[in-house]
Amino acid sequence: MPVLLATLALGLAAPDLIHGERVVTADDYPSRMTQALQSAMVNMEVVVNPAGLTESCRMIGFVRGPGFAEKTPAALTCALIKRRARFEPARDAEGQPVYGVYRTWISYTIDNLTNAKSPDQVDLDVYVARLPAGIADRARVAVAQFVAADGTPGACVAAPRTQPLATEILSPPLARAACKTLAGSGKLAVVTNKVGVPVATTRRLVARFIVGQSPAPAKPATP
Repeated sequence: MPVLLATLALGLAAPDLIHGERVVTADDYPSRMTQALQSAMVNMEVVVNPAGLTESCRMIGFVRGPGFAEKTPAALTCALIKRRARFEPARDAEGQPVYGVYRTWISYTIDNLTNAKSPDQVDLDVYVARLPAGIADRARVAVAQFVAADGTPGACVAAPRTQPLATEILSPPLARAACKTLAGSGKLAVVTNKVGVPVATTRRLVARFIVGQSPAPAKPATP
């Protein structure tokens, strides 16, 4: 499927969390974790329905702290997200609400729950011979990618954050290159709703641009 130009996909948007500071607060830190000097950072993936509500939630990554047991913060965070989180729903290229995928890092730390530095989120690496003047190697660019129910990539546009990350830049040429790479990557992960039916989604994906040649795929081990 061809990549749609930004002028043809102005309505396209990934889901956006409303009042994220209210979803998980310092008061939610489990007292037993505080007493044991435990800490954790969990990467949560939320499927958001067209009404802006949580359809499903799961942990897709974590950073282990002293004495950390990942089941506690994962279950706690999903429960809080399901109970408190409200989203601006994802939208397709025509601006109609659709299912979306939202990902975020949540920090449970002793010193400060909200200001801990989260690991970078990178979904694909794009190798190039050179980058535009003024753009550093390993620059990151975010795009909103529409994905059909069967995983086929569709419309794709730049997706700046409301509060930009220091590691992400807004570059239309690199966003177009990221969209072209996604369009040629074949099927993307299929997302299902709560009853297991595959659904079309709009997702925010981050591309990292690396100057150099793509590494050759590893050769299978010789028996």
